[in-house]
Amino acid sequence: MTGILAAQIESHQTKLAVFFACIAGAGAAGYLLRRTGLAKAAWAKPIMSAAIIGVDAPIALLAVWHLVIPPGVWKVPVTGALAAVATSLIGLAVARRLRMDPKDRAVFGLQSGMGNVGYTLGGALCFALWGIQGLALEQMFCMMWPFFAFLFCFPIARHYGEPPTSKGPRPSVLRYAADVLTRSLTDLRSLPLYTVALGLALNLKGFKPSPVIQQWHLIDALMVAGIVMQFGSVGLTVRLRRLAPFWKPALGTSALKFLVSPALMLGVALAFGLSGMPLYVCLLLAVMPTALYSVLMANLFNLNRDLANTTFILTHLVCFVVIVPVLFLLTR
Repeated sequence: MTGILAAQIESHQTKLAVFFACIAGAGAAGYLLRRTGLAKAAWAKPIMSAAIIGVDAPIALLAVWHLVIPPGVWKVPVTGALAAVATSLIGLAVARRLRMDPKDRAVFGLQSGMGNVGYTLGGALCFALWGIQGLALEQMFCMMWPFFAFLFCFPIARHYGEPPTSKGPRPSVLRYAADVLTRSLTDLRSLPLYTVALGLALNLKGFKPSPVIQQWHLIDALMVAGIVMQFGSVGLTVRLRRLAPFWKPALGTSALKFLVSPALMLGVALAFGLSGMPLYVCLLLAVMPTALYSVLMANLFNLNRDLANTTFILTHLVCFVVIVPVLFLLTR
């Protein structure tokens, strides 16, 4: 692993620095624009939706289209899904043991398993370290994300955040899951799932992507645009004075995210026989901070959004201050 990273890192250092600058700058800009009254927190949801549809979808298509598909690549998204679900379940169990409020419990547990594995961080790191092949494997990993998010995370968030008000019989688990799946697959924000499938079909049929895509750095431009839109949206929702009371549970989530998650990922990956770049990508994505989508989830289902923001900020700080420097030290 060290040899591969050392060979790649020099040619991508500038790109990685640009991505990190965009992340920090966009988040700060969103916060300052709201504080000065030039923007509203309510704008965050439509901006995030626009980024998913207009940026995530074409990135998914282009990245997977470029993928050199090795045998057994299906193991990558399955490994990611199993590790994410297991980490979330452990987080929910820990939160229950600590007797947290239900709205806090859902955030604590789900943010333990929901990682920023997309191009807004995990994908950017894979792209910077391993180029288009690293990004393509990250996109393959993320094929599990719509199913993990809409079939696992959202029902749990709804259960804790929106308790039933009707006294009538509740639908069966299977019927409820089928309804959630149908709604997610017909939601325009699920477009990246279909563009991944299109990119995979083009790849398998032998259609070659135009060299213009890389010559004009189209993927780089889309990634920068998406980072600015999504981190800027998070900045719009942050209220710093509300974050201090939640640093302890956020620290607990961080421990699960950076210690338990990679241990589970390594175990599952080795059980599937992963090695080489697929293994490295899975391990890197296992130590990514909590997902942008977890903040949106807290807002959608009336969970503790301040805890969600605190955990999001803390885990990203830990990632930038500890994880990334360690990664660089390993490459020396």
